[in-house]
Amino acid sequence: MIVRPLRSSEISAEVARLRPPADRSRAVAETVAAILTAVRLQGDPALVAATARLDWPGASVEGLRVPAAELEAALASVDADLRAAFAVTRDHVAWFHRHEVRGGWEETGPMGQRLGIRYLAVRRAGLYVPGGLGSYASTVIMNAVPAQVAGVEELFICTPPQRDGRVNQSVLAAAWFMGITEVYGVGGAQAVAAMAYGTATIPRADVICGPGNAYVMEAKRQVYGAVGIDGLAGPSEVIVVADTSARPEWVAADLLAQEEHGSGATAVLVAASEGFCRAVADAVERLRRDGRADLAGVGDTPGGVAAQASRGVGLHAFFAVSGEEFAGLAAAFVNEYAPEHLELHVADARAFVARVSSAGAIFVGGGTPTAFGDYVAGSNHVLPTGGAARFSSPLSVDTFMRASSLVEIDGPVAAVLAAPLAHLALSEGLVFHRRSAELRSSG
Repeated sequence: MIVRPLRSSEISAEVARLRPPADRSRAVAETVAAILTAVRLQGDPALVAATARLDWPGASVEGLRVPAAELEAALASVDADLRAAFAVTRDHVAWFHRHEVRGGWEETGPMGQRLGIRYLAVRRAGLYVPGGLGSYASTVIMNAVPAQVAGVEELFICTPPQRDGRVNQSVLAAAWFMGITEVYGVGGAQAVAAMAYGTATIPRADVICGPGNAYVMEAKRQVYGAVGIDGLAGPSEVIVVADTSARPEWVAADLLAQEEHGSGATAVLVAASEGFCRAVADAVERLRRDGRADLAGVGDTPGGVAAQASRGVGLHAFFAVSGEEFAGLAAAFVNEYAPEHLELHVADARAFVARVSSAGAIFVGGGTPTAFGDYVAGSNHVLPTGGAARFSSPLSVDTFMRASSLVEIDGPVAAVLAAPLAHLALSEGLVFHRRSAELRSSG
């Protein structure tokens, strides 16, 4: 763990140093563009060719869709405790997202015009679920629930197949549990292309959501406009703010939990003293050794502690220098960084919340680690990363909704509004805008 003093004059520089370089190389962009073009123009043949080249050598059109029987069998193979955990997660996330649902409105305006908003869900949404180290049932649930609460009629999943063509069993189990019967063993940029443009096998989506690697994110960037997207997720990140009331071992465990998100993930501690940072660093090493011992003989697992040494995870700690007000300095750092996750291990966590202007999710108090938000608390774990919390929001019901404006004007109202409209239209040289309105005002 790197421990450094934090000074107000250096906050911007420290945040810039922590941010990884943008992972959007020309090579990635060109590779993605070629795949998107091929799938858009050729459909299934290009989709199968890319899948065979990158994931499953035996790919075929007939093998892309996972049979419903396999999904049902995957859920049947899950033990009762895990199915119960699925249910807790689904129910709590649904309860949270039901609070986001908005009704339309319609009212009479100042001059008698009738105005309103009508909200409608998109018809079809595609959920991208990563493969390999990122094959998590929770990803399926977190992406599916807000879409279902919104009222999306059709949900389907694209997820990378393994070399033998099989799809991750936890993904299949969670899909069947959530009532999703349409799952395709397709990953990468080719999956995004299929969801955005459609093929004979995979009908196009209206919205694509879900995390992925650099190629998936670049594909989502390039197809945006042809289809809606939830956002562009980068490596996971957490900031832990801790004063002298915090428990070093709790903070250490939360930083190690962040390590489990894999390569590029960042965990940052902002503490009230250098001594606390050192205590946390010691606890990190002790807990990491304990974690390795727990896994001894079991073998490494995706996301397991034993896998972390090669993943390039960054642990960083800062402490406030003497004479500066800790809460103000920590809040300034948080707002500059705009983290995906923010944990507040401080005595008056609620007061600190009022200082925060940019964070994807705020975990209030030392008893509320990010892990609860990742799974069962109820908030969505699909959050803005890379500083995007400055201008964007977590995955929500709104991701899957559209709003239509309602306007209704009768003859008397048209007569009142035609005059100001005419002045504006003529100032812009739009003669028939004026004429169009005046025809209504004259009956």
